[in-house]
Amino acid sequence: MNNSDLTATLPGHSSGQNPSASTLFSVTGDDPAKRDAINRSISAHEALAALPGVRFAIDKTVLIVLHPGFELLDVAGPFHFLAATGATVEFVSTGPSDEPVPSGNGVTLMPTSTISDTFTAPEVLLVPGGDTGILLRDNQAMTELKRLGKEATYVTSVCSGSIALAAAGLLHGHRATSHWSVRHLLTGYGAIEVNERIVEDGNRLTAAGVTAGMDLGIRLVSYLCGEDLARFAVLGAEYAPKPPYDTGTPEKAGAALTNLSRNFLAPLEEELRAPVN
Repeated sequence: MNNSDLTATLPGHSSGQNPSASTLFSVTGDDPAKRDAINRSISAHEALAALPGVRFAIDKTVLIVLHPGFELLDVAGPFHFLAATGATVEFVSTGPSDEPVPSGNGVTLMPTSTISDTFTAPEVLLVPGGDTGILLRDNQAMTELKRLGKEATYVTSVCSGSIALAAAGLLHGHRATSHWSVRHLLTGYGAIEVNERIVEDGNRLTAAGVTAGMDLGIRLVSYLCGEDLARFAVLGAEYAPKPPYDTGTPEKAGAALTNLSRNFLAPLEEELRAPVN
């Protein structure tokens, strides 16, 4: 069995789109230490899969919506955890399927398909934030977002992505959160604003700003695959944040820094404000 075939069969192993590039499970020449390490790893994969509470979402689909100007970490954070669930994780573009989608900082991701050509009812629909005004102005994408949201088992967002869900009518009457600078705008779209890092209301799960997407990803892993796998994933990611500066919320940052940040983000706030009828 070659390296690509092996990694594809290992439960819980995320090998990415080009597993043949990895040498983790390859042995060159006579290298008993590496061969022993590979055997131990295979046994560990199998032991993980055999834990009573662990299951894999091999028959599920996760759709992550990519629109121009999306926030890269809003996608990469949840993706890191969801990629090892066994689910098929697809990047669906609001534009052409054969063109990379630029994030807000210029890094691009290649979509799997377009949102308009996606007809599989997803287990998870995830909308990242970023330059969300672009998504709100794309009437076709918003229509497709509403369609997929009605079919998804879990309707989720990170950061200002919840504003797009709300504008599509998917959060009406639901408790939700968003980035602190635009969270208050949720009420204009009929949602109920909640100041929490992760807010769950029925099958709607919304995450606060940017880094909260990792918390969302972990929560979804626990639902798709069980708490044991979620705990294992947290350890593997060494997810134990201790920021050098504890200013990650307005309450901790203080009025001066918060006002500066709010003014910095003022154009985004105005773009996402619900129209006045």
